[in-house]
Amino acid sequence: MDFEVRQVYYSYGKTVALDGLSFSANRGKIVGLIGENGAGKSTVIKSIYRFLPPDKGMILWDGKDIFSLRPDTYPISYIPDTPVFYEELSLLEHLHFTKAVYPQSGASETELLERLDMREHQNKIPSALSKGTRQKLMIAMALLREFEILIADEPFSGLDPKQIATLKTLLLEQKSKGKLVILSSHLLDVAENVCDQYVIMKKGKCLASGSKEELLASTKLGTNSTMEAVYLRLVEQNEMSG
Repeated sequence: MDFEVRQVYYSYGKTVALDGLSFSANRGKIVGLIGENGAGKSTVIKSIYRFLPPDKGMILWDGKDIFSLRPDTYPISYIPDTPVFYEELSLLEHLHFTKAVYPQSGASETELLERLDMREHQNKIPSALSKGTRQKLMIAMALLREFEILIADEPFSGLDPKQIATLKTLLLEQKSKGKLVILSSHLLDVAENVCDQYVIMKKGKCLASGSKEELLASTKLGTNSTMEAVYLRLVEQNEMSG
């Protein structure tokens, strides 16, 4: 496997956020981290992004511990769940700044302004933007970077249906380019149509992982069942066994 989370533990004081979490994935796939609030999705994403080193366990990229890699050998980009901006810079200046720092990326500011329908807002500062437009700016800034792994933490938050469709298309394009996309979401109906495999999380553990077909088979649900039904069955089984 190109990427592996191996028996990762992390605690905030006495609160356990990740409890021996393990899963793996390859390039050219979209992996959905699925779980309720507090399941540990954002914590594992911050560990993958190297913001939170695990208390125990390893995260591997091409067989190497990510915390031992130089930035140029661990090319990763990140769409955070909460937008972060320079309040004094306009939307367009944010894109120019990002492009100046990461000049080798394939996407262009002009292309992303058009595709994310942000042209009319390009001269506004973040406080003058709607929640959805601020989220689209985060998406654009992430796509301007050079990366092999794209981390998206609840990226559909604040987006309307048209914007969600655009983001899905952009994520599928990254997959077609051989990138690994790790997507965190509690919106199962949105994630269902874009992910190749799922990691179902609860209380920092992996309840199950695999493609939709594999999870349907393991839960003995019909082929027409939704990922919501899969998730609820897995949670129910976990609660009964616990």
